[in-house]
Amino acid sequence: MKKIYAVIITVLCLTTFRLTAQDLADLETFEKSMKPGAQLTYDVTVKDKQYKLIVTIKKLGEEISFSWKTTDPDNKSGNVTMTAGATADAVAFANIFKGGDVRLEKETCLWASKAVINSISTAAQATVKVNGVSDTVTVMGNTIGDFNFTINGNVVVVPGSEIQGGGEPKYTIDILESSKFPLIFKLDIGWTAVLTEIKNP
Repeated sequence: MKKIYAVIITVLCLTTFRLTAQDLADLETFEKSMKPGAQLTYDVTVKDKQYKLIVTIKKLGEEISFSWKTTDPDNKSGNVTMTAGATADAVAFANIFKGGDVRLEKETCLWASKAVINSISTAAQATVKVNGVSDTVTVMGNTIGDFNFTINGNVVVVPGSEIQGGGEPKYTIDILESSKFPLIFKLDIGWTAVLTEIKNP
């Protein structure tokens, strides 16, 4: 009987290690894919309208910039730059894709700042402004999840955090667990955007 228990425990340990190793491998694959020229595709739903938001990374580092375009009937496009101050300290999310060039100094867009990630890590919650710097503060609790999308045609499963809060229906923001690239996987804030694909040139 003791041998049977030992075998079961060994199998469970090996399975857990395999899952953890796979998560780490997929996280590494994600981080390697994040470089200038990488193209990110989000499926967007606004009321009864569905279209794609296509983001092309231009610069990564303390300052982050990307160009974007949509496949909706208006075919909008623009450029977003987040300053070093924004990527470090911003607790507000800018969800504006109206067109033109935008420079964000107190907000982030499709990224979470270091301040938000630190709050999630230490307090298991984040106090954020969901709809821009002038929005009211929302306290959002954190749970852990796994998020699926494709990188260069291959399916990956990347761990992350889901923060949720506000009224009904609740706001939900899913953030990939990468200290280098805390990319938003999903927004559900009255409209939704979900990352489906990353492609490298």
